[in-house]
Amino acid sequence: MNADAHTWPAAGAGTAAAAHAAPWPRRWLLLILAGCLITLAGAPVPHTDGDAPLYGRIAKNVLASGEWLTLQHRPGWLVDKPPLTIWLIALSLRLGGEGDAALRFWQLLMNLVLVWVTYRIARLGAQEEEALLAALVFVSMGMAFYHSLIPQQDVPLTLFLALALYDYLRYRRDGRALRAVTTGLWVALAVLTKGLVGLAAFALIAGADLVAAWRRPLGAQRWRWAAVGAGAATFLMVAAPWFIIGYLRQGMPFVDTFFLYGNLGIGRFFKPILVAQPIPLWQALLAYLPMLILSMLPWTGLLPGTVREAWRGVRDGPPSLRLCALWLVLFFLLLSLSTGDKVIRYLHPLYPPLAVLAARHLGAVINRPRGLRGAAVISLIVGIPGLIGVAWLFAGRFPQEQRIYLPLVVPFLAVFFVTVAAFAVAALAGRGRAAVAIMAAGTLLSYGVLEWTVTRHWERLWPWRTVASIVNTEYRPGDRVLIFAEENNFADYHIRAPVEFARDEATLFRLWQQGRTFLLLPPGALPHLRARLRPRVLLEMPVGWVLVTNR
Repeated sequence: MNADAHTWPAAGAGTAAAAHAAPWPRRWLLLILAGCLITLAGAPVPHTDGDAPLYGRIAKNVLASGEWLTLQHRPGWLVDKPPLTIWLIALSLRLGGEGDAALRFWQLLMNLVLVWVTYRIARLGAQEEEALLAALVFVSMGMAFYHSLIPQQDVPLTLFLALALYDYLRYRRDGRALRAVTTGLWVALAVLTKGLVGLAAFALIAGADLVAAWRRPLGAQRWRWAAVGAGAATFLMVAAPWFIIGYLRQGMPFVDTFFLYGNLGIGRFFKPILVAQPIPLWQALLAYLPMLILSMLPWTGLLPGTVREAWRGVRDGPPSLRLCALWLVLFFLLLSLSTGDKVIRYLHPLYPPLAVLAARHLGAVINRPRGLRGAAVISLIVGIPGLIGVAWLFAGRFPQEQRIYLPLVVPFLAVFFVTVAAFAVAALAGRGRAAVAIMAAGTLLSYGVLEWTVTRHWERLWPWRTVASIVNTEYRPGDRVLIFAEENNFADYHIRAPVEFARDEATLFRLWQQGRTFLLLPPGALPHLRARLRPRVLLEMPVGWVLVTNR
């Protein structure tokens, strides 16, 4: 038995608690497998986030040009992302075509690997049931599920960081040089995914853990500098070549973008890109707290216990728990101290340690009659009112959109609310394992319902494939495809012809008169421009976008 683990009832102990607990690991495993199937079922769901078609367009340019080292979008653009995510999308598109599933399937597989890595990290310091609960918490976390459907850098970054920290833990335990080498490999892939933040996060967490371990007896016993050097050499051999080539080809703009004051440089820590001005420090320090509470849904009720386990882990926990505690605390502080952009998906690397620590808390309370009552009360107070508040805020700020999106979210919210209520009833009745199973199963069901409603309604609201089909069918060499005022990555991805953007009316009118033109107008623009353009309307979308032509 692992000496670091909680004392769970053993299957052969002959006690009532052991007899009750015996079948539950199999049930947790079935729920985890159900969560994995729900994740994979999201492959054909229409994309709802504009970054996915943007990266898809860049990946299509890679395939069309054969240029894999210098990423290209439009003339004058320096693509401000490292290449690994784009390479994976390009390979996926080559194998699976240009549909929604191919655009994200590689990331869904990565998310499933993350479920396994979360289990493995937990298993280093826990018995089987607790490790399974960690995997179950992760696969059913709302933001983890949502982000798995959006092909960006956050899921791969989290996976490579988690693999690096897992192999770091294994190296500290057994001293095998191969573990140090693979740690360097995973850190390099994290850097090729999202730049310096991958290296900074690993160095901060592992460095703090090394300091904490060094103060303890035999803390540095497995630290062999030759193996560490091999890991560092592996990191440099994998990560450095692309950045060297980027500098040689693109010069100082590349250096500024990835290392200095650009989107992925150190200046991003101090300067926002998505908003005009930095927010005050006190707001920056608090901004991620409500996001963390939201990120823990549906397990927000476990957050106080998770924080307590983090504190215990830092003070005197086993190595795996101490690392997860440092991972959670230091990464959260790193994000909070930044006066740059505050975006909820930046919290994604925190979800594996959150799941491990939440499972440790469950291990401490799940056998107690009143163990989950606090979690039940918090779930009722925070979970349901929180989602209602978000829905109310959205309805107040976007009254037209609420009519459009209501059919998508109401079935999901209904299932989720019933699930939280049923969890609370079971937890208040002292049925801890049943309450956890209800919460996990109901939440996964709500995700499946959301996938179904989005698949059913989204294409009707946003018929980008229909727009592209019209343009692709009628387009002839010499024609022009324009998008006015707002960038639209969905249209740019699906339309095969070159797409241009007219930022102002003067440019629009000039290009409109130069030949046959297909024009996409944003909501509200057609009434204002109709008199001067005198267009022929080809398609009007329910959300307000209009496709017109001058022939």
